[in-house]
Amino acid sequence: MNTVEKYNKFVNTAMVDKVQPVVIEKANGVTITDANGKTYIDCFSGIAVVNAGHCNEKVIEAAKAQMDKLVHCCSYVYYSQPTADLAEKLAQITPGRLQKTFFGSGGAEAIEGALRLAKQFTGKTEFIALQSSFHGRSYATLSVTGYSGR
Repeated sequence: MNTVEKYNKFVNTAMVDKVQPVVIEKANGVTITDANGKTYIDCFSGIAVVNAGHCNEKVIEAAKAQMDKLVHCCSYVYYSQPTADLAEKLAQITPGRLQKTFFGSGGAEAIEGALRLAKQFTGKTEFIALQSSFHGRSYATLSVTGYSGR
């Protein structure tokens, strides 16, 4: 069974209209290369999660160094020096009174946090979303995702 057949049988992609007909073998910088060796510019940037480029050497080096020490510790169960340092840096560079950082485990959690903050700040309960937008697969993020019938 090839990759596309496995996707059709085992991977839920109902939240998108279609998956691009490209089986990615590797990626570097802004390009992806398919299983046949054809190279494409990744205009999706890994759905905006590789904004420093695929296989960025500095990112990989930093990730490996951190993984040699600790892969994960929940930042609201234990204290973690990298978490504290990043929160401090974000407090220094954000405008106004923004001093606290919410660390989540994924994009949907970040969007839900933003929705909650927007509701609290504005007192409003409705949101506007772009057509064909995607914010995650949780109940709240799907409610502001711009796909009809999903």
